[in-house]
Amino acid sequence: MNAETDDVLAYVTRGEFSDVRQDVKTLERQMVEVQTTQSAQSGQLSQIIMNQDAQTAMIRSQGNVRAMIVSACSGLGGGSAVGVYALLHSLGKI
Repeated sequence: MNAETDDVLAYVTRGEFSDVRQDVKTLERQMVEVQTTQSAQSGQLSQIIMNQDAQTAMIRSQGNVRAMIVSACSGLGGGSAVGVYALLHSLGKI
């Protein structure tokens, strides 16, 4: 509880206010449970974000290697086709 609530409840001595005190205590317990749950979920969310960042970095690095291989094969294939065409042309077959 906070200081204001403590001060007020310290001076409230009538019996009908005991329910208010119990309600305040119940709310405090519930708030502690909510804060505990939020802390646990925050930790889990942080871990999920870290895992996602690691996976994104891995995919990006694989994408760069993949793109490099595809472009190299494309260049080799195109160069080979041009070489075969030039060879056949120089031999007079085309």
